[in-house]
Formats: sequence, C-alpha cells, structure tokens
Amino acid sequence: RTYCLDCHEPGGAGYEESGLDLRTYEGLMKGTKFGPVVTPGDAFTSNLMVLIEGRAAKEIRMPHRSYQQGPSKSDRKLLRAWINVGAKDSAIFRDQVYPILELYCLECHLPGGKGYEESGLDMRDYENLMKGTMFGPIIVPGDAFTSNIMVLLEGRSKFGLKMPFAEERNLSKWEKHLVRAWINRGALNN
Repeated sequence: RTYCLDCHEPGGAGYEESGLDLRTYEGLMKGTKFGPVVTPGDAFTSNLMVLIEGRAAKEIRMPHRSYQQGPSKSDRKLLRAWINVGAKDSAIFRDQVYPILELYCLECHLPGGKGYEESGLDMRDYENLMKGTMFGPIIVPGDAFTSNIMVLLEGRSKFGLKMPFAEERNLSKWEKHLVRAWINRGALNN
C-alpha cells in the first residue's frame, strides 16, 4: 500500500503497463500479464524482490519515481521472509507472533503462572497482551524499541531483567525480529 499501490491498481501507470493489481492478495499472487511476481518459498528468484532490491535493470527498479523512497531495509527483510515461508495470505499476529509468545512466554504469563502473579501480565490472547501488566503496557504500537516486551526479550533492562527467565529458552534472532517487525507495524490483531 505504501510504496506500490498508487501505480499498481486499475488506472495506475504500473497496472496499465504490466497488469499487476496490488489491491488484493489474489492480485499480487496472480502477478503481471508476463507472469508471477512472487515465487512462494523463494524470495531470491521472486520478481517482486528482484525489482524492489534493484537486481534488474535500473530503469525498472521499483518504485519507479526517483522522488519516492522504496521500502526500507527492514521492510525488504520482512517481505523476503514472508515470501521464503510460503507467501501465505495469513494473519501475522495469529500465525507468526502469537506462536512465538505461546512457546516462550505463556507458561508463566497466564493466571496461576509465576509471571502473571508477579506482574499481572496475561498472554493468553491479544486483548490481554495489549492490556499489559499491573505496571502499564508492554507494547507501544509502532515503536518496538521502547516497548517493554522487546526491552525484556533483548535483555536491555537497566535492572538486568531478561525474558524468558530460563536461559535455554531464549528466542532466536529471527523470532525477535518477527516480534519487533510486528510491533513496528502497529502491533495489530491481524
């Protein structure tokens, strides 16, 4: 929507030139009149990434207009990751973020768990997660850096507190990236 839609919808120059309609998931997956732009499971060969990353001829790099910045490095990483895991029409929170929280956090952060008893943080669903702790919210939509959940997951607390408590259960760099990207994009229940 941010970088592509004004050209790649009916009436737009990109749509008229290529037939690529980015108004819907189905339009993206259909591709252009020349063929698909997304190869599920393979971001490197997906024409969408080739064009966005500038690995094609300079004159067809996307977005075309020199005055418009293209997707940030973080946005490109997220697109690449989405394509590499199958380019599914899925809900990011439900399908990617919540399973991470469920695996690493839910054992303690539900009624009766140690984390819940000490902080009041209930992570059984989106609404409770967004409510936060008895001390305040843990997620600042649009700002992962100041969101307490990321401060704790990344071990940046000035008091040395890090989550999860058990060292052998640390989130991978990629899992932290997914949670961070979800927060930076508004921490939506999608």
